[in-house]
Amino acid sequence: MKKIVCLVASAALSLSLFSLPQLASSVNAASAPVTIQVASTGTSDDSDVLKSAIAKANPGDTILLTSSTYKLKSPILLNKDGGTGNTIKLKGAGSNRVRLDFSGEADGDSSYGINIKNAYWELQNLDVYSAGDNGIIMKGAASNHNIITNCETENNDDAGLQITGGAHDNTVQGCDSFNNYDIKTKGSNADGFACKLGAGAGNKFISCNSYGNADDGWDLLGTDEAVTITNCTATKNGYYHGDPTNALNNSGMNGDGIKLGGNQKPPKGTHRSLGSHVVTGCKSYDNKGAGFSQNNSAGNLYLKNCDADRNGANNILNANQKTTKSNFNFPYNPNNGNVFTFENCTTTGKCTIYSEAKVIGGTVYATAPNNPLPNIND
Repeated sequence: MKKIVCLVASAALSLSLFSLPQLASSVNAASAPVTIQVASTGTSDDSDVLKSAIAKANPGDTILLTSSTYKLKSPILLNKDGGTGNTIKLKGAGSNRVRLDFSGEADGDSSYGINIKNAYWELQNLDVYSAGDNGIIMKGAASNHNIITNCETENNDDAGLQITGGAHDNTVQGCDSFNNYDIKTKGSNADGFACKLGAGAGNKFISCNSYGNADDGWDLLGTDEAVTITNCTATKNGYYHGDPTNALNNSGMNGDGIKLGGNQKPPKGTHRSLGSHVVTGCKSYDNKGAGFSQNNSAGNLYLKNCDADRNGANNILNANQKTTKSNFNFPYNPNNGNVFTFENCTTTGKCTIYSEAKVIGGTVYATAPNNPLPNIND
């Protein structure tokens, strides 16, 4: 019996040793990143070819869009994970942005352009156009460590790009969001970039531009985790496509350049945004509302090297508008031990800042009375 066992063991060992190189070779082949090229079908709907490519993609792979335009009638759903150092990339070929045209998609609360439900995705060189809701959305805690680079969100029927509902550690860099207008709510929700309503920690915006959006440039309403906004610009928000004379403009379009707070959930007035947001090197010009706005935030807010002009009451684009908002609009003391800090921030126009704010250098002054937060809900 022992001999048989030894022989069997030897045979098994020989077989294993013989098979190991072949096995290792297969594992390496399976894990090697591949590029999946996708061309437009030239029809009225390219959804299926994109869905097929996404289904095939593994961590480390690149889905390369080789045509200039893709027509789509349903959202692109990214619902598998990449990995650390092994992101799955969805990108346009070359340096030009590839248009993903969702104008054939029905309007609706979940008619997104790109829905990033999972982690470790990279989007590059894309123009997400005319989706029936958000152009790009990251929603839920499973949506994390995604990177959006050199993309546009344009003419969508809600915020161009939104991070919400626990999505965390996402980076948006070198992106533009413009001319977004929500028909169903008459422009009152279509921000350029929205990181709001329970967004998680670690979300960042770097070198992005938001302009001509119906509502705010950036909206951080109802976010208790810190958001970082660096070297970004907000201009001409609060008007339909940036035009203050357009007949579609209305009072529900707030038009703050960078809005840093707001109530989170009903009953309205019971929960203030507490995120310790950091805004550095940003500019806000020609917006209908405030350039930089507290909007009831009670968090530790820190603004450094920011500049605002011609916003709100100082906005010369529309001399007939009625607003008391200013370039820096932070009138209320958070009253919870937190403080707002303004370091080397500048404006040549009106600013409204509560009297106990910390102001270091610059031309922004704390002049407003030390008011408590009011019970308002926008």
